[in-house]
Amino acid sequence: MARFLKDKQKSKGAAPGSLIFIGRQKMDYSCIRVTQYNAEYVKEGEVKALDKISEYLSDDHVAWISVRGLQDTNLIGKKFDISALILEDILNTDERPKFIEDDKHLFVILKSLNFNRELRKVQIDQISLIVGKNYLISIQETDNEYFEDVSKRIYAGQGKIRSLSSDYLCYAMIDTLVDNYILNIEKLGNVIEEQEKLLLTSGKELVENIYHYKTELSYVRNNVRPVKELMTRFVTCDSDLINDHTYNYLRDLEGLVTQALEAIEIYYTMLSDQQNSYNATISNNVNDIMKVLTIFSAIFIPLTFIVGVYGMNFDYIPFLRYRYAYFILWGIMIAIVILMLFFFKRKRWF
Repeated sequence: MARFLKDKQKSKGAAPGSLIFIGRQKMDYSCIRVTQYNAEYVKEGEVKALDKISEYLSDDHVAWISVRGLQDTNLIGKKFDISALILEDILNTDERPKFIEDDKHLFVILKSLNFNRELRKVQIDQISLIVGKNYLISIQETDNEYFEDVSKRIYAGQGKIRSLSSDYLCYAMIDTLVDNYILNIEKLGNVIEEQEKLLLTSGKELVENIYHYKTELSYVRNNVRPVKELMTRFVTCDSDLINDHTYNYLRDLEGLVTQALEAIEIYYTMLSDQQNSYNATISNNVNDIMKVLTIFSAIFIPLTFIVGVYGMNFDYIPFLRYRYAYFILWGIMIAIVILMLFFFKRKRWF
């Protein structure tokens, strides 16, 4: 399956808002957990029946509804009055990062990054965040613990997360994902930097690696660059669901996204420089070889001329029947070789 664009044959010709899954199914079932918290307590539990999920919502606490797997997306949409267009974006795992605001919700689509060094590939999952009044719904493709650090902060009561609303929880989750961008870009960058040591010794494999990592960086850039636009829209929206103090954190996060994009561009430029250096090294090696071959050719030109002259079939050639002519000819040719090598050395041609 293509990485930059996924097969959308299923949704071809479908009406807007059609709930059609696009991508590769990564879980056979869905799991829903709810974490309820405020400044005084934290409580967590697994949701067995979606029709009772409203029992977890209250103005007294924030409810974090974590959905892993996309099988129950339609039911969640009906329960929380989420529009069909938003649900369509959730099920389209090829959707670019985006921010949408409506009367009841803030909707954010992001990608998670994970660079697998053994496979030498960047693996990406789609994560959707839906912010409502005193609740947040996170929907992800897999069972990976992307927000483990956020969960630990909630349980430990670290920072302001327990005393603030769902908008700050959304910020904390986005911040975790962006931090993860930088960490994985750094991992990928370390591999790219290690290649510099091989520029003078490696051959075809290095070129293949350079093209491979250029593709991986393009893939990362394709999924991170829209986050800059997403954060700009997030910071400039005036939704009642966002408290004034949260905007300061969002602006800081916007700068972190810019840092991640700059790192991507730096490593992409580094790969281009490596490719140019490798091509220059190959070109220099070819020039050195051609220089040696040219010197040999230049040396043999006068020798070939002498041999050609005395190889002609004339009856009367000077010194042809002289007793020591053979050795004299060798002496002349050796002297010519020595003089030419001395001349080339003086000219610093080798």
